[in-house]
Formats: sequence, C-alpha cells, structure tokens
Amino acid sequence: MTIIRIDADDRWSEATIHNDVIYYTSVPANLVADVYEQTKSALSEIDAILARANSDKTHILDATIFIVDKADFAAMNKAWDEWVVKGQAPVRCTVQAGLMKDSYKVEIKIIAAVKKSS
Repeated sequence: MTIIRIDADDRWSEATIHNDVIYYTSVPANLVADVYEQTKSALSEIDAILARANSDKTHILDATIFIVDKADFAAMNKAWDEWVVKGQAPVRCTVQAGLMKDSYKVEIKIIAAVKKSS
C-alpha cells in the first residue's frame, strides 16, 4: 500500500493520495476578501493541488464546503457556479461551521480521482 503525502509537515500534509484518490482541504490564500473572493481563492488552490496530483476539477468526487455565516451561502454559490464544470459537478454538501481562524469565511474539503494515464 502506497500513500503519497504532498508537502508533508509535522502536523499535516497539503494533500494525500492513496489508491489513485486525492484528499485535500483548501483554505483561501486571500483572507482580507469577502466570501465570494475567498471562495474563488480556495477554488484556485484546489485547481493548483489537483494539477500537481495529475487531476482536475472534473475528477472531483466529493466536496464539503464549510462557511461561517449562512448569509454568505449565495455569494459562495456564485463563485462555485462560475468555477464548477457544468454536468461534471461532484457530490457536495455545505455546512455552517466556526472555522479556526477568524479571517476564514470558507474552507473546502475535496476527494478527487487521479486521471488515468494514457
């Protein structure tokens, strides 16, 4: 059994890959923005890690979105809808949660498949 840990640190790894499945939690790089911009930032981070792991957003199987304020649901969905590939959306749930940094308005956890080699 092989487990690949991307950018492993003492406390966590940036992402892990096992049996051609990628596990990743994205936080926004832009923490001074509103939830729309933070969601776009987190989705951009997802694109980057999936590219590193030989995948892309069309291979996301499952997404869990954590937002601090239910009032931000529409703005988060606006960013999501602009990003997600129509007809290729993963299973998704959204949860209201208190996040560990006050500046976080959103976090996104995904599970994705590695692309098949051709």
